[in-house]
Amino acid sequence: MNVKKIRLVNFRNFLDTSLDFDDSINIFIGNNAQGKTNILESIFTLMRGSSYRTIDDQDLIFWNKEMGYLLGEVYQNEEIFHVHILLQNRKNSFSQSNFQKKFIQVNKKLQKKSWLLEKFHPVVFTPEDLQIIKSTPSIRRRFLDEVVVNLYPVYYQYLRDYHHILFQRNTLLRKEKNQNEIDRQLSIWDNKIIDLGALIILYRVKVLQKLNQKAKIFHQLITENRETLKLKYHSTILTSYKDEKEEISKIMEFKIKNSREKDFKLKTTTVGPHRDDYFVMDNEVDLGTFGSQGQQRTAVLSLKLAELELFKEKDNEYPPLLLDDVMSELDMERKSFLVRLIKERKMQTFITSIGLDDLTQGCIGNQAKVFQIKMGRVES
Repeated sequence: MNVKKIRLVNFRNFLDTSLDFDDSINIFIGNNAQGKTNILESIFTLMRGSSYRTIDDQDLIFWNKEMGYLLGEVYQNEEIFHVHILLQNRKNSFSQSNFQKKFIQVNKKLQKKSWLLEKFHPVVFTPEDLQIIKSTPSIRRRFLDEVVVNLYPVYYQYLRDYHHILFQRNTLLRKEKNQNEIDRQLSIWDNKIIDLGALIILYRVKVLQKLNQKAKIFHQLITENRETLKLKYHSTILTSYKDEKEEISKIMEFKIKNSREKDFKLKTTTVGPHRDDYFVMDNEVDLGTFGSQGQQRTAVLSLKLAELELFKEKDNEYPPLLLDDVMSELDMERKSFLVRLIKERKMQTFITSIGLDDLTQGCIGNQAKVFQIKMGRVES
C-alpha cells in the first residue's frame, strides 16, 4: 500500500503544495514549527478521513480560510484510489443549519469516513505514544480500539453505539431522583449496554492476544531474548479469559445489576468496557509503574511493529508507516533495528526530523527521498 502523491490546499500552514512520494523512504527535514508534522498529518487524514492530532477538523484549515482540500492517490493491491477530502470552516458559514463540514470522495464517488476506515490502515508512531504505557487507561483503550477498528471495521459501530447508550444511561442516573423510576428505565438501557459491552470486550481480548503474540517476538528481537513482553487485559467484568459472547453477557448482566446501587449513589456507570484497562508487562513487571524510559520505548516500538504486522496479514501488504520525530527519541541500537526492519520489509515510510544525523543516513542509504520543509514550503 503506497501513497503516490498528495496535494494540500489551505491545510494547516500549506496554502497550495503538491508532493510526489517515493515507494520506499521519504524524509522531511527542517526546524521546528515549519510544517513537517503537518505533512504526515495530511497523509494520515487522506487515508483515514480524520487527523491523529485533533478531533476538530476545523483545526486543519489554514487560518481564516473558508475551505481546505486534500487530494491524493493511494495504491493498494494494484488498485488506484483517487481520494478527495473537502473541509469546510463552519465558523465562516452564514448558515449553521444542515451544515456539513466534510465531504469525502473516492474515484469520483461520495463515501463515508467508514469506507476509509475499512480500506486504509496507516500506522503512526510519535513520541506521544509513550503515553500508551505510562498514562491513563483511556489512552491505552484508545490505542487498542483503533487497532480493533482497523482489523474489524464493524467494531467502530459497536463502540459508537455503546458510548451513545452509556451517555443516555449516565444522563438518567444524574437527572432522575427517584430510584424506583431509575430501576424501571435502566432495565431498557441495560439490555442494550450488556449486548454491546460483551461484543466490545470480546473483540478487545481477541485483538490484544494477537498484538501480544506479535509484539512479544519483536520485543525479544530488540532485547536479544533478555526480556519478555506481555499484554494482560484488566476488566471490570471478567476475572479470566472468555471467548464466548453469551458467557461474557451473563457475567456482565450480573455485574451491572449488582452495581446499580453504587451507580445510583455515584451518578455514573461503574462497570463495563469503558472502565477496562490492560497492563503492559516486561518480565512480569508493570512497565507503566516500574519501567525505565528505555523499557517503555522498547515496548511501544514493539507494539507499533506488531500493529504493522497485523495489518499486513489482513491486507496482504504493509501499510504506510509514519514516524513523527521518533528517531531522536530512540537510542542508536533501537534506531538501527527500526531502519533495518523498514528496509527488509520494503514498506513505504515517512519520517520527520530536524536533520539527517538522527536518521543514521548511512543505514538508509540511497533509498530515501528527502524533502526540505521551511515555513510551509517544500523542496525535494
